[in-house]
Amino acid sequence: MSRAAPGFTSRHLVIALVAIALGVAMVHLPGLPGSHGVRAGFATVVITVALLATGVVPGLVTAGVFFVLALLAGAAPPLVLASGFWSNAIMLIFGGLVMGASAERSGLGRFIARGMMQRFLGSYPSLLTGIIVGTGALSFLVPSTMGRLAITIPVVLATLKEAGYEQGSNGYTGAILVTVAGNFMTSYAILPANLVQIITLGAIEASYGGQATYAEYLLLCGPVLGIVKGILFVAMVIWLLPAPRPAAPGGVAEPVVLSPAARRLGVVLGLAVAFWATDFLHGLKPGWIALGAGLLCILPPLALVGLKECFDTNRLTGILTVPMLLGVASVITHSGAGTVITEAVKGAIPIAGQTPVFGFAVLAILSAAISVVATTVGCIAIMTPIVGEVAAATGLSPKLGSVAVLTGLQALFFHYEAAPVMVGLLMGRVGPLPAARLLVPLAVSGLVLVLPLEIGWLKLIGYL
Repeated sequence: MSRAAPGFTSRHLVIALVAIALGVAMVHLPGLPGSHGVRAGFATVVITVALLATGVVPGLVTAGVFFVLALLAGAAPPLVLASGFWSNAIMLIFGGLVMGASAERSGLGRFIARGMMQRFLGSYPSLLTGIIVGTGALSFLVPSTMGRLAITIPVVLATLKEAGYEQGSNGYTGAILVTVAGNFMTSYAILPANLVQIITLGAIEASYGGQATYAEYLLLCGPVLGIVKGILFVAMVIWLLPAPRPAAPGGVAEPVVLSPAARRLGVVLGLAVAFWATDFLHGLKPGWIALGAGLLCILPPLALVGLKECFDTNRLTGILTVPMLLGVASVITHSGAGTVITEAVKGAIPIAGQTPVFGFAVLAILSAAISVVATTVGCIAIMTPIVGEVAAATGLSPKLGSVAVLTGLQALFFHYEAAPVMVGLLMGRVGPLPAARLLVPLAVSGLVLVLPLEIGWLKLIGYL
């Protein structure tokens, strides 16, 4: 991942250059809407998204380009742009990388992988099903996608090695996508299981009130956004990324024995999961828990892994990804670009006098479309005032407005839209182009199939 993804062609380069030219034109061409600051914000976001989507330059370079452009354009205050570097998400990534490296070095990942292989070795579909079910169950315990990635990716990587799926093969790519994107998307069904969901519900509740309780939210979203979406994801991977039956792991007759270091790491991971699952009691943020667990792995007396073993170009790119994506959201908000988009959307869609079902569908489709450019975090800032407009015009409750936004966000077209997905694919060593070949058709199916099914479910239980 330190270079442009394999398979990158001159066509992608042309697309990136065209987007960059468009970004420059947004700043300098007369007659375009918005002030110079608004246009500079749009230009910064367009160029960054083009570089992320095409992979024309390494991720570290894209992050650098974004921060330089944003600072030169004055698209957001410097402290706001830099705030992502000390965010809760960064601490989760740091702790996750350290725990992942510790799992590789100690052999704990391979030990757990052997256990998985014995249960799900029967076929490629059963392996994928085991991953989506296992990560889904973990979503009830660990209220952070980054935290779950820290636990699951080392295990899945070890499992794929045992199964004979080499990096770059369909089996490898499909399993990593299920582990990362599949878990992230289906976690929208569980409260609170990912940061995007928490921000969305919090923003809409603060503006309009009326949010669902834990059990009610599970009723509203669990059957479709969780179960149906999980089945659809696995089915799409099997169809688009077919792979042979997993190979029997070599030397399986000689069981992997847990080393003392692996046992100590198991205790650290167990404590981390326990603290994540009981955050409602102690109030510690998931990032602080991950940071503490990571430091335990590095520092004496445990010293399970060396600091140099934890970080390479891929992992450093992952650390810079979250500040960059949070920075994109800040640019959208502070430059005024988000307000321009909001006003344009409200003026373009005739929602007055429409039904709640129409309002629900509009909010979901807009969320999916806007997040392609603004990322999921930036989309929330844009969609929050639109939810109020649509709710007032159609009679849709704010509670269902938030569900509509999340239903749209589960239709993820590209990896860069959500920081956990981008970081997870970096950790799993899957490039943006192989990911897009699955995510784009899956996102389309999410709007064509999942959205109508969610509307139908809400009508069936009497909410719409």
